Amino acid sequence: MKHVHSSHRVQPTTSSSWKLRLAVTTMTFSAVMTSGLGGVAFADSVPAEPGQAAASGAPVPSAPVAKADDQPHIDRVVVNGGKDIVVGTEDSTFTMSITVTDPSGAFDGPVSAYLEHGTWQGEGGVIGGISTRHVCEYPNATTMTCDFTNPLYIQGHLRNAMAGGPWKAQVTAAGLFQGVAVLTQVKREGKLKAGVSGGKGKIRATGELTRADWDDSTYGGYAGQNVQLQFRRAGTPTYSTVKSIKTGRTGRLSTSVEASADGYWRWYFPGDSTTGAATTTDVYVDVRRG
Repeated sequence: MKHVHSSHRVQPTTSSSWKLRLAVTTMTFSAVMTSGLGGVAFADSVPAEPGQAAASGAPVPSAPVAKADDQPHIDRVVVNGGKDIVVGTEDSTFTMSITVTDPSGAFDGPVSAYLEHGTWQGEGGVIGGISTRHVCEYPNATTMTCDFTNPLYIQGHLRNAMAGGPWKAQVTAAGLFQGVAVLTQVKREGKLKAGVSGGKGKIRATGELTRADWDDSTYGGYAGQNVQLQFRRAGTPTYSTVKSIKTGRTGRLSTSVEASADGYWRWYFPGDSTTGAATTTDVYVDVRRG
């Protein structure tokens, strides 16, 4: 039997008889799209679907949590499916999942889980602490698992200085209120725009790297960053980096390279400690024309 709660409190009636399956929700990766204009192909990276925070990078294991065998304790905390939370300029959501042991089986008190910036003092710095939706289940008499869908409001909660970290989870369950270190980072979303054209063995590539500005709710050029121009020969599955250049003071990119084969070109930004990765979709160029 499963109970779904819209508030923070869990009130099991017969917790020893409840069964569960644990569902950890992961976030989706940003989609991409292309268009064409006057013989020059353009490609843009776009944010994740509305109402959902993007995920970035390989899964990150949850931080170890101290245990006490004869007292309630938190066994597991996973934020955003173990991946970084990459945030644009629109409010969205992210997930948290916890496993708690209570030897008494009582599980008294409210249940909540949210993220707090490690250096937060005063206003702002907390995400996911308002109107959290969660589902709690009980695999046995002494174990509870809860999956949270947490709102992520930007205005008044996120500032550019908070990008990257440190962040920690604050968990309330079974009479506990405990801060738990997490490796998941909250990063500013990066976007890439590109124009690629070519002919007679030469490729001309332009572009622009921007990132979310949480202070102003807009996107601004990201200067001084290494962005890779990558090529995939027609009929092959793998991209290779042809050239790496730094963005200008407004985030602009511009370069020319020799090309001996037809194929697909794209820009790739691997991300950094404060900003998520970004990629344009591939653009096909026939270098023999012209």
